[in-house]
Amino acid sequence: MWADDPDTRAALAALGLDRGASLAQAKAAFRKRAFALHPDTGTANRTALSELAKIIRAVRHLERAAPECLDLTLSPEEAASGITRTARIGGRNAVFRIPPNVTSGTTIAAVGDENLQARIIIHADTEEAAPSASSGGLTAFIDEFASAAPAARFAAWLRKARSAA
Repeated sequence: MWADDPDTRAALAALGLDRGASLAQAKAAFRKRAFALHPDTGTANRTALSELAKIIRAVRHLERAAPECLDLTLSPEEAASGITRTARIGGRNAVFRIPPNVTSGTTIAAVGDENLQARIIIHADTEEAAPSASSGGLTAFIDEFASAAPAARFAAWLRKARSAA
């Protein structure tokens, strides 16, 4: 579940967990250790406080590194031919390239970001399914992704306002 990087391994070790642990298990281990180390419930010494700070950093790192997952619904035709889908997960845009002959329950990582994942669900009736790339979903994604930042739009507005005066 977790990426194999030194920071994540250290965070899991600080909480006494192995790589197969979920974020919920990490949070439960954090609460248990934090309760034991917190100055209000035990003795406040430097060792306990530094250990508390260490597990706080560990759980914060794991929260940031935890993969986010969503369900993508496909028709049997889309699953057989393969398709590119766009989605918004946690305020971030993601592109998923779904290979041909994918099966229901398969998990696919977003292009360029392994922490964004989609679980494929194949339904014969997909009228409520997300739009396909051919129906404008990809175009809308590109338009949003390529739109100017608010600061750039404001600067352009200022330039227009000066030229009009």
